[in-house]
Amino acid sequence: MFQLDEKDEAILDVLRENSSLSIGKIARKTGIPIATVHHRIKKLRAEGIIKKYTIIIDQVKLGKKMIAHVLIKAMPKIDHIALLEKLMKHDQVEDGSAITGEFDLIIKVRVTDIDGLDYFVLKFLRTFDEISQTESMIAFRNIVKE
Repeated sequence: MFQLDEKDEAILDVLRENSSLSIGKIARKTGIPIATVHHRIKKLRAEGIIKKYTIIIDQVKLGKKMIAHVLIKAMPKIDHIALLEKLMKHDQVEDGSAITGEFDLIIKVRVTDIDGLDYFVLKFLRTFDEISQTESMIAFRNIVKE
């Protein structure tokens, strides 16, 4: 297991806030020399600690105001992970997990409104022979740790 020190943590904190900052700006914000920041970021990437740099899109401003969590029960003898990987290809599916309990999978879906959720469940999920049952739960509020 890779151990982070205070410098690594400081660099990661700055990158979490804004991954597009230059190495020079990261150095200024952390008080760590530029060469050290460069070396540390290179090491964190090589170790797989930093997997990628990305953006956060405001889905509400794009009209996708509703979030639903959909529980999915697979048919017997179905490969749950393979099914989850198929579901994850849909652009309205944001996240998914294989879970324990009565249901096998849970996916987080972002849609425009109730009609969008209805369409997603009835016209997309119900086309899968591998799915025996679904249960949708609409989120009243979603708070994301950024």
